[in-house]
Amino acid sequence: MTTNVTIDSKLVRAIADEQLANNVFMIEWLVKAQQQLSLQQRLIDQQQQQISTQQQEIEKLKEERDKLKNRNSKNSSVPPSSDQLKKPSDKKKRKKGFKRGPKYDHPGKTRNGFGQPDKIVPLELENCPVCGVQWERDEVVPEKVQQVAEVVDQPIEIREYRRGFYKCPSCGWSDYSPVPLGVKEGFSYGRD
Repeated sequence: MTTNVTIDSKLVRAIADEQLANNVFMIEWLVKAQQQLSLQQRLIDQQQQQISTQQQEIEKLKEERDKLKNRNSKNSSVPPSSDQLKKPSDKKKRKKGFKRGPKYDHPGKTRNGFGQPDKIVPLELENCPVCGVQWERDEVVPEKVQQVAEVVDQPIEIREYRRGFYKCPSCGWSDYSPVPLGVKEGFSYGRD
């Protein structure tokens, strides 16, 4: 009988030691979890403080923006030329029912050239002005025609420059050939 009691007491002691070890393990795990939670709480507190600081800065910047937005020559040292144009406050000044600009069937005043040119000068490009690759003219895009009236021995000589559209297969550059020196694009009169 004494052997059974010693075996039982050894078994009880082994079980108690195992439970004690489990309890120690659980306590260590809880301590580590508590440390992690406190660390995370500190990070959350820091981030909330940072968010509140940033919100205050945003409010200050909004106020400054509104002040700058409402500045004009009457309430600051800004010149009157920088004031934005506003519609007239008196709506009676604006006529209702009338559209701005030329009326329908109005004859246009656009210059459409001088008629038959005395001289036609084709302007061709052989190489790409960007990368220097030799290319061919793009025949799909229509020519750009510019007439220029110049005073010469005759009263007026009208030259027509025909400028082809070019596209470089190498670098992708594309444009019309340039006008000669002294001729301004879009102008109808020459350099003299």
